[in-house]
Amino acid sequence: MAVQNVDPRRCMGCKTCVATCPTDVFRFDDKTKQAIAKYPAECQICQMCSNLCPVGAITVTSDKSMPILTAWA
Repeated sequence: MAVQNVDPRRCMGCKTCVATCPTDVFRFDDKTKQAIAKYPAECQICQMCSNLCPVGAITVTSDKSMPILTAWA
């Protein structure tokens, strides 16, 4: 998982993450009027959601990223 959470204390419900996520990780919860990370396993760690969130409510980690392998010949 790369998207860890959407902080409910910070999320203002602007839907920027829902609109910009290329892998459709986020959904808007009509009850709470906030975004939720519905499909965090689909996250490709592009960081668009966290970079574009106007209030910094989204935490993305590099849990899924693979180390760079160097081939020596």
